[in-house]
This record gives sequence, C-alpha cells and structure tokens, in this order.
Amino acid sequence: MCIRDSSSGDLPDTRWALADFARQYPGYAKHFPRYLTTVISQLTNPRHRDELLANLTEESGIYDKAELIEVENSGIEPDWIVGRPHPELFDRFRRALGVPDANDGNEPDQVICWREMFLSLLANGSPAEAVGALGLGTEQIVSTIYLPFSRAIARLKDLSPRDSVFFTLHTAVDDHHQETLQNIAADLVTDASTARELRRGMLKALSLRSAFWDWMHSRALNPADAGQVLF
Repeated sequence: MCIRDSSSGDLPDTRWALADFARQYPGYAKHFPRYLTTVISQLTNPRHRDELLANLTEESGIYDKAELIEVENSGIEPDWIVGRPHPELFDRFRRALGVPDANDGNEPDQVICWREMFLSLLANGSPAEAVGALGLGTEQIVSTIYLPFSRAIARLKDLSPRDSVFFTLHTAVDDHHQETLQNIAADLVTDASTARELRRGMLKALSLRSAFWDWMHSRALNPADAGQVLF
C-alpha cells in the first residue's frame, strides 16, 4: 500500500485499505519477537545480546520508569500499553476496524513469503546481515512508515487514540530501539567485508518489505478486485 496515498486520502476507500492492512499485516508483525530472538541467537557479544533482550522485554509490554515518562509525554496513557504485548496492540486496532481474526489457515502467499524469507535471512545470514536486516532495514524505518498510517487513521473519527496506540507508540517512542541496533551495527563493522554484509542484510529486508507493500498498494487501488472478503 502506498503510504502517501493512505494518509492523503487519494485511495478509493481509505477505510477499506486500512482494514485490509489490519487483516494482512499480523502475518508478519506478530512474529517480531521471533525476529528479535533469532538475531539475539546470532550475536556473541553479551552486551549486544542484553540490549536486544531489553527490547524484547518492551515488546512484551514491560516498560521502565523512563520509558513510561516518555510514553506519557507523547500523549499515551500507560494503561493502554502496560502488560500488553505489541501484537496485542495491533489486534486492538484490527478489532476496532471490525476485522475478524484471520486464523483460517488461508494466509496469502505474499504474507507467508515475507515472513518466512525474512526469518531465513535472520537465521542463515551472518550476524552483520541479520543486524542489517532487523536494524537498518526494519527498525530504522518504522517511525517513517507508520507516521502516514497515524495520519490516515486520524481521519476515521470512530477510532480512539487507544485503538490506534500501536502506531503512536512506534512513531513517538521507538527511537531507542533504532539507536540500540545502530550501535550494534557500528560495533560489528570491523572491515569492508562486514560493512557489505550489513548493507546486504538491509537491502534484502527492504526488498522483502517492498514486495509486500506493492501488493498491498495494488489491492488498495482496486478493492473490488482484491479477492479478499474482509467482513
């Protein structure tokens, strides 16, 4: 789905496009803890592992005092997110749009390919490739790609800030995840070879995401031909 279109209202039916995204995206996003643990298993530096374990803890809905202050300063009520794993926050958004749970065993190939190829990249690439994929190719762009979704969601007056907090959380207070992976990446680049591996992982991750985004965009432009009944 073209992010610019979703925020500007240029799509034929912005609500349908957001609902379609809410139906398809969990097939990738709910596995983020697996992505993190896979990268952690690739790392040998105890400090790097501990830093990503802290990120994993936050993904499960556990925040320290400093993080909660940052959250509140961003207009997020702590009780919206504390004790709520991030996939559950996305499920809240999905339910608010009236999209049913898609546990029907009929995931589209585009979703399956993205998830399985991404996991394979993290598990079978070098540590630098894995960090390049999860860091530079994923976490580094999260706040950028989610911000237009927040703007599009704001156009839907029946959704509350609590309903869409998944996006607010990732656009407003996710910088430390990016910084953690940036620092790990910098530590891993010891020569030209590891720099190329880092770049390669980033490009592979971006290519996989682009394939999914292009597919979502084509569906958003032609809802009648999407071949997916949402409701």
